[in-house]
Amino acid sequence: MTQGEIEIEMEQESEVSKEATAGSSSSSVVNASTSGSSNNIDVGQCENVEEEGSEAFTARSVACANEENEVDMPITANISLHEHPTDMGHFPEYLDSNVKRFIVSSGSCKPTGPFPRDPAQDNRSFTTAYYVCKTKSGLEIPRTWLCYSPTLDVAYCEPCWLFAKSTWKTNTWRNLSKKIQQHESSTLHKAACVICDLWRQNRTMDKDMERDILHEASFWRQVLHRVVNVTLTLAMNNIPFRGHREKIGEMNNGNFLSVIELLATYDPVLKDLISRPARSIKYLSPLIQNELIEILAKHTQKDILDEIRSAPFFSVIMDTTQDVAKVDQMSQIFRYVIVERDARGVATDVTIKESFIGFREVNDSSASELTREIVASVEDSGLDLSKCRGQGYDGAANMRGIYSGVQARIAAKEPTAVYVHCASHNLNLILNDAVKIQEVRQFFDIVERIYVFFGHSIKRWAMLSNKTHSDETNNDSNITLKKLCPTRWSSRYEAVTAVRYRYNDVMTALAKLSLTSRKKDERDEAASLKQAMEKFSFVCLVVLQSKILERTNVISKLLQSQDMDLATAVQLLDSAIRDLTAFRENFEDAKQTAKSLSEKWGVSTAFENTRLRKVKAHFDELCQDERLADAESYFRVHVFNACLDIVISQLTQRFAGLRSTVDNFTVLLPETLCTATDDELFLQANRLVEIYRDDITTDFPMQLLSFRSCLKDSISQMKTVQQLTKMLIVENSCITASFGEVCTAFMIFLTIPVTVASAERSFSKLKLIKSYLRSSMGQSRLSGLAILSIENARARYLDLKDMIDSFAQRKARKMQL
Repeated sequence: MTQGEIEIEMEQESEVSKEATAGSSSSSVVNASTSGSSNNIDVGQCENVEEEGSEAFTARSVACANEENEVDMPITANISLHEHPTDMGHFPEYLDSNVKRFIVSSGSCKPTGPFPRDPAQDNRSFTTAYYVCKTKSGLEIPRTWLCYSPTLDVAYCEPCWLFAKSTWKTNTWRNLSKKIQQHESSTLHKAACVICDLWRQNRTMDKDMERDILHEASFWRQVLHRVVNVTLTLAMNNIPFRGHREKIGEMNNGNFLSVIELLATYDPVLKDLISRPARSIKYLSPLIQNELIEILAKHTQKDILDEIRSAPFFSVIMDTTQDVAKVDQMSQIFRYVIVERDARGVATDVTIKESFIGFREVNDSSASELTREIVASVEDSGLDLSKCRGQGYDGAANMRGIYSGVQARIAAKEPTAVYVHCASHNLNLILNDAVKIQEVRQFFDIVERIYVFFGHSIKRWAMLSNKTHSDETNNDSNITLKKLCPTRWSSRYEAVTAVRYRYNDVMTALAKLSLTSRKKDERDEAASLKQAMEKFSFVCLVVLQSKILERTNVISKLLQSQDMDLATAVQLLDSAIRDLTAFRENFEDAKQTAKSLSEKWGVSTAFENTRLRKVKAHFDELCQDERLADAESYFRVHVFNACLDIVISQLTQRFAGLRSTVDNFTVLLPETLCTATDDELFLQANRLVEIYRDDITTDFPMQLLSFRSCLKDSISQMKTVQQLTKMLIVENSCITASFGEVCTAFMIFLTIPVTVASAERSFSKLKLIKSYLRSSMGQSRLSGLAILSIENARARYLDLKDMIDSFAQRKARKMQL
């Protein structure tokens, strides 16, 4: 057996080993493990030796042949009286080393006949001719391994019987010669025969062989340790593995092999590995990469799922998107709350987690199919849907439908799984509605045109950049123009901010281009943009949109935090409504700010008068056209007030469902606990018990009143439910058991999701992993790489020894590295 055969890859049976002793040594390396201090290493076993000659060898410990133990007399005493004492039919299934020694020392069971004939097989039978192998030249070589059991009427292989988990044996006499030849030509059979010969010679492997085996096993463990480390590092950093030519020493052979070659320059183990002959097994093939990625991802996923199972409740957060290959990928996110404890079991923190467990391919976007996929995701993860207390999706009709949407179908299976429309998606929809005003839409068109005008020309962008570098004292000079992106929630804010702080530079560049450019289209576009930006209404819209977007952008970023809870989200939204309502009532302040900017930028401070549109008066019509003739009044009523009214009303209406969910948990809020009377608190607590009667007992109202009484001073200092939970479980751990129902209510509230931002972030990783050049990537590899990249904080602390052991156990030949 060649040295490469100690690898975990399974060899075909038809391979013939180069030399029998090498086969013994190689098979021994397979099992060289932590027992290296022993002088005798157990070797050999044939695993899954099938009747038709299909074999797979795995190492198994064999005791030293020269042990000073006595033969097991109770078993062998009666057997030795038989005519054929080593007949396999006289022995039990499992043999100890003493019985094996007795069989080896007593000789093989080779009766000379007569042999019974089988009428079912045309009166065929076993014959002594099978005991001998006859070559083409007529040379007869005895088959010492072949035996016949008169008791069982079977032919069998004695070495495989003694040193294998199962035995090659047969009582089918048709084509027996062919079966015998197939079996004795197998590499694994030869290794077992070598071990049997060692026992017959009453000796074991010498110390030199043992040392070589231990050295070889150590070498391959070191190789795997390095290969797994490289795989993990590339996966965590979204770096492609494969290249155009995947051969060591070739150009463009991919990042994986390039890193291996680089490390081999400094590492003798990898240097030895890559210097081995071509076609030697090196653990560097794409197949091995896929297996290592899968093992690393499975262990990371297992850690996550173990955490989810240990949590009292969980919520599902699901969203879908198309990858570069036009395959619909569903991101699987679970939100849950865990209590972190130290080595003594004392609570140290309460943490809200949103963990990613992989992408799932979806072939149908209907509500029924998505529901089936979500339920399958939960069940395949070994989770109980009855512990689901929240659903987080976007606002698509198939997801939020109250009758047949996904959320309704999941709620039918688990009524307490509350649906929450993603708050960040809702906020983005509000801004989209505000843009429907004609003047606002035209304003953003101008902002987009400015970016396109400069961004699509290297010369024009360089001209604008030179303005930036020439004013190094200005802190705003590093702000660059941004593109409006419909899928990025903060793109509008960044684009408007860039125009506001780079206004002078943009105007200077436009003026220069409109006067000096030799291209008519370029001159015309520059002049058109310059004229639009010089209007006072444009400056006022910059002030208006900056205020709206600044306020909503802060909320959007806060809502995307995974430890955000529903009550805090509602407080942020209410604060935004109050600020924007106050801003609406102060048009003069906003106009004054616009005038200050206009004076600073050197543009007009008056609204432009436009020709009024007249409505045709019909015969006998009494009412008159009362359109606002004043440009300032028109802007205030139809633009300023209208835009703010849309945003304020939408903030109220679109988050009504979120507020109703928070109303159910009002009793848990710190301000409610501080201000409500006992009767009010008792009634609200009973209402929560009715909703979650399977989770919270009727003791909850009294426990809540007692909780407030005991810790009233501490409660008054808390601002959020999460702080309350930490205060009860961590800071006052001695009395936590007295308020078990209160803890349960806190856990349910914190488990309910606020946004699906975690799923959106996973899509960003999806684009990095499955790119245009990696579009043919398989689903298993994609999901594994995504887990290692998104959950890299867990992956970097994986026990690589466990990874190597798991890798070995996946193979047919299981060697202990």
